[in-house]
Amino acid sequence: MTGIDRATPVQQVLRCCNLLREGWHTKSHLARRLEVTDRTIKRYLAAIEGEQDGFEVREVDERGTREYRLRDVRIIDRAKGSPYEILALAMAERFFRAFDPGGVADLLDQMIFELTGEDEDPNDPDLIDRSLRGLGRRFVLARAPQPLSGDVRLVFDQLLRAVVDQRVVELSYERRQGGRRDYVFRPYTLLLGEAELAVIGAIAEPDPSGTARATDRIRTFALHRIRSITLRKQTFAMPSLSLWNPEAMFASSWGLYAGAAERVRLAVHPAFAELVRRRRWHPSQTTGEPSSDGWIPLTFDVFTGGEFRTWLLGWGPWLRVEKPARVAAWVTQMRSAQPGAGEPDSDEVFRIV
Repeated sequence: MTGIDRATPVQQVLRCCNLLREGWHTKSHLARRLEVTDRTIKRYLAAIEGEQDGFEVREVDERGTREYRLRDVRIIDRAKGSPYEILALAMAERFFRAFDPGGVADLLDQMIFELTGEDEDPNDPDLIDRSLRGLGRRFVLARAPQPLSGDVRLVFDQLLRAVVDQRVVELSYERRQGGRRDYVFRPYTLLLGEAELAVIGAIAEPDPSGTARATDRIRTFALHRIRSITLRKQTFAMPSLSLWNPEAMFASSWGLYAGAAERVRLAVHPAFAELVRRRRWHPSQTTGEPSSDGWIPLTFDVFTGGEFRTWLLGWGPWLRVEKPARVAAWVTQMRSAQPGAGEPDSDEVFRIV
């Protein structure tokens, strides 16, 4: 390991590396663990930074105190990048480009360029956005997410930072019922819908330690209703998996709207046999053998509100709902209604996303 002299013994630097791979550490904490001075740790960090790929630093308080860690070693050719890494980055760039022109998309584009770019004249104007132009024709979202408006983009940028850095935020929210309300919020998870973004987490002042509690109230906020947002320096700890498992929470949802699952039994017209055989709309989906009339049974365990009802109506007369009876009655009523007849349900406007 070059850059390490007698004042920075190899064994100590390796021990320091092992600590940094375990997680975030301040200089003082490293000094106590290795039984050396802060000044010696500064020398170790300088040696490590010059040799290790993925050295990370973050500020943790108003005094400018910093923490350090090393990313896990990645076994890939950094000059080219693995095909799977490039694919993941390119798809993420396409996704964020649609939602948020600039910002995260530009950062991902630069990462792609560093992995795929060739050694050429950096002053060549044709190199500008080469990775975007080159990969843009290879990975295209056939149905791009709805672009965010300017005010939502600013909120998204702030929330993305808060989610990644686990920062407490203060926000002002325009409620569906009217009026605004201020919240102290710990943003746990961003929810990405087809045409809407939301964030879910705990509200109210956190415990001084930042530790999550089972009694914390959980709230979901649509980004387009957040009118102002401020990030605190204060950080929080993510709850344990037993307290917070968003994948399990949304396992029965069809989109952003979640609730208790119900068994739904449907039947699809025989003309859609190939589509039904190949398409899996939800993880709980099961497909049965065609009945005597040729219609194909489908069964789901899903939340029957939210976007699921919009999906049911999208089939027109080529799908029938057999259970539950109230969902079947609702579909029949909607199909027979004349445009403009009656008024939408209180939550229906927010279901069409």
